[in-house]
Amino acid sequence: MEKEKFYYIGEVSKIVELPTHIIRFWEKELSFIKPLRDQKGHRIYTEKDIEKINKIKFLVYNEGYKIKGVKKKLREKDIKEKKEDIRRFLEDILKDIKEIKKCLK
Repeated sequence: MEKEKFYYIGEVSKIVELPTHIIRFWEKELSFIKPLRDQKGHRIYTEKDIEKINKIKFLVYNEGYKIKGVKKKLREKDIKEKKEDIRRFLEDILKDIKEIKKCLK
């Protein structure tokens, strides 16, 4: 199993091609980016954080969203993903119930 890689804000800045102050601003304004902190308090980002930053960058720079619009868009997406997770979970439970019924007959 591969060990998760972590990045400091300077590295993230180069990867996503954005200045660090933009990343910090988005972190402050959007609850979707929550980097960890090392012992010295420096931000450390995961691959998932970088994906989120790239999504926000796309919405802002390519789709023309403002921060308020990004919040709404990401919240809607989060709700859709949670609904889909719940749907899959309920389908699994239903399948288990059907198998239990077969065993009881």
